[in-house]
Amino acid sequence: MRIFKVFGLIILLTIGAGAQSAARIEGTVAQKSDAYNPVTGNLKQSVRNLTVTLMSKTDNKTVAETKTGERGEFVFENVAAGDYYLFVACAYCWRGEVREEIAVAAGQTLKIRIELQKVTVSETVTVSADVRQPVEQVAKTVNVIDAQEMRSRADFSLVESLKTIPGFRVAQLGGFGRTANVKTRGLRNQDTAVLIDGIRFRDASAISGDASPFLSDFTLTNVDRIEVLRGSGSSLYGTNAIGGVIDFQTPKPQNGFHGQFGGALGGLGLGRFRGNLSGGNDKFGFTGGLSRTVYTKGVDGDDDARNTNFQARAEYNPFAKTNLSARFFVSDAFVRLNTDPDTFGALPADNTTVIDARPGVSFTPDTDDPDDFQRSKFFNGQLVATQALGANIVVQGYYSGLKTSRRNTNGPLGGGFQPFGGDETYLYDGQIHTINAHLNWTAKNNQLTGGFEYEWEKFANRGVFTSAASNFATSARQSSRTVYVQDLVGFFANRLQLSGAFRAEWFALRAPTFSSASFPNRFNNPSVPPASYTGDATVSYYFARTGTKLRVHAGNGYRVPSLYERFGTYYFFSSFFGLGNPALKPERSVAVDAAIEQNLLKNRVRLSATYFYTKIDDEVAYLPTDDLGAAAYYNYDKHFARGVETSARVRPTATTDVFASYTFTNSDVRNYSRVTLMPPLTTVGRDRPAFGVPAHQFTLVANQRFKRAWLNLDLLATGRYLAPIFSNTSFQSYVYRFRGSRKADLTAGYTFGFRKDKMTLRIYGTLENLFDDEYYESGFRTAGRTGRVGLSFGF
Repeated sequence: MRIFKVFGLIILLTIGAGAQSAARIEGTVAQKSDAYNPVTGNLKQSVRNLTVTLMSKTDNKTVAETKTGERGEFVFENVAAGDYYLFVACAYCWRGEVREEIAVAAGQTLKIRIELQKVTVSETVTVSADVRQPVEQVAKTVNVIDAQEMRSRADFSLVESLKTIPGFRVAQLGGFGRTANVKTRGLRNQDTAVLIDGIRFRDASAISGDASPFLSDFTLTNVDRIEVLRGSGSSLYGTNAIGGVIDFQTPKPQNGFHGQFGGALGGLGLGRFRGNLSGGNDKFGFTGGLSRTVYTKGVDGDDDARNTNFQARAEYNPFAKTNLSARFFVSDAFVRLNTDPDTFGALPADNTTVIDARPGVSFTPDTDDPDDFQRSKFFNGQLVATQALGANIVVQGYYSGLKTSRRNTNGPLGGGFQPFGGDETYLYDGQIHTINAHLNWTAKNNQLTGGFEYEWEKFANRGVFTSAASNFATSARQSSRTVYVQDLVGFFANRLQLSGAFRAEWFALRAPTFSSASFPNRFNNPSVPPASYTGDATVSYYFARTGTKLRVHAGNGYRVPSLYERFGTYYFFSSFFGLGNPALKPERSVAVDAAIEQNLLKNRVRLSATYFYTKIDDEVAYLPTDDLGAAAYYNYDKHFARGVETSARVRPTATTDVFASYTFTNSDVRNYSRVTLMPPLTTVGRDRPAFGVPAHQFTLVANQRFKRAWLNLDLLATGRYLAPIFSNTSFQSYVYRFRGSRKADLTAGYTFGFRKDKMTLRIYGTLENLFDDEYYESGFRTAGRTGRVGLSFGF
């Protein structure tokens, strides 16, 4: 009997000890105003009766499951100590659920609040998949620049914000408003697509049919975030996405009435004003911004530049599952241009020798040209309709109309080769109209997207001269029809991600019109260009226990030859010259990148290393040849770019953020086509390193917040690179080796709060080129150390 009593006592003590060691989880599921809904942009789902699942991180087995109460509350009793995932079913959340990682100690009562838009990694992106996707699950290389980062750096143009992205080479030739170049992973300017709210933006009248002529006109007037995809994006976003994609996203309206007004003054004659208003309710909302940026002096004291941007968005929700959206983007810019850099001193016998770039010794930098200027305008309107068909199917259609206009006028004044006999004016007008319809179908672990797109574009080029006999005009049109599909699949609680995409595009050309009847025969009845077929695939796996992600992305891309490359013309000494080649094939690319990402110290540190490789076939080049009887555009080169991108994001405290990156790029162009070069330029097609691409690039962004104050430092350092300079003496181009930049910007500011922070006043100051580094962008001068101060009032 005594034995049974002792045994019973042991059982009771064991049960009591187990009860004391068991833990309890008390949670609440809550909505947040900016939670995502694919129809309205905001989550409108009840928090009652949602399924909450507790899963062990050790073996990925479900431990318990429950439902939320009337106010989103839930409880798990008798939970063993350990690490867990909490999943909350949410019809409008990515993959139909929200995930939270938790650690439970023995005997602990853990209280947790889960917001329906929250994910393990704070950032989400759409540019990688055309649907909102947590960064943790993305199998492609992406970066996000949010509004807070842009404010901390006091950026006011798109190119400023992009300069610290790994693998991006950003250069502005001569200061604000002048030509801006963005080269992704060692490729050309035209190999990076630009989107506004996910819809393609490009200039149909540009030489390469891309967005380059207007990159410098994108000011941060009404922007929520900038998403960047590095690597092929043609399967989703079509032409010009061989190297990557930039998505300029405007903010969605929020409930209530809000506004912000501010301005800045600074060196080089800077004056800037910006005003924003937004308001709305559950049915209707709007956002809008107007900015005016002026530089009265610029780099050389006479480089006037001014820019006006208007960006607006309106949202209407007539029904719970219907959203109608209208978006407008308008720009009007003026800039006074300089002469291009020129060669100086004794030149080598041929243009195969690389010349060390020394200003005043081997080359002359750009100089003031008092009667050379450019006016540029564009208008982009988007109409978008979104309809949810149940909880799993969303249908969306949009129309985008884009009109671009550039007017370049140059007179006889200035150095170098100048017009004689009066002014010369060249006008470039483009139109692109796009209609798109697509469907997104979402299951628990599957996201399928399919769509159709029709695009029509027009190019018009005119030359107006003092002598009317030299005036000319060219007009051309082309259209395309596209089908595309993408499937994203997740397994093992979405740790394994697979995706595949395919796109097919067919083209049609219309016969161009010319002001002269003596145009080349090749422009008559142009043949149908070959179709373009692209696809890509990705795979990634996330090891939750170690915080490690492995990913691979492989695909091909394309660029449609521009209408200028097909039908471009010019007049010289009253003679007509045809530059275009209607028989051009689309450029084709093959790309692959593989990466490893590692999260450390409870996600306070994220390390990343990516290897990339891209090959472009049939690259279009302008060549002086005998094949068509004159100089023209040909599918001539192959382009190879490969390298490594490494980065580290460190958040040692809640108020400190540090991001650093290093990129190594090896990019070269090789001649594989057989065309007959016109003497004496027999070396035009030789193999060479890609122009404007340094082998080494380092970036650093460090931000420290002190309650209401902040301090931000960003640094860009590049290695040497090659760039051509055209000689006005020999009428040939020569290759120069330029030193890279060492440019640092320092920004500090303070925010005052009034009426419990319902009103704020933010003051800030920026020192640009902190170390007063003197460097030349491909021969163009850059600004030395300069400063600006600003303030903004918000409510």
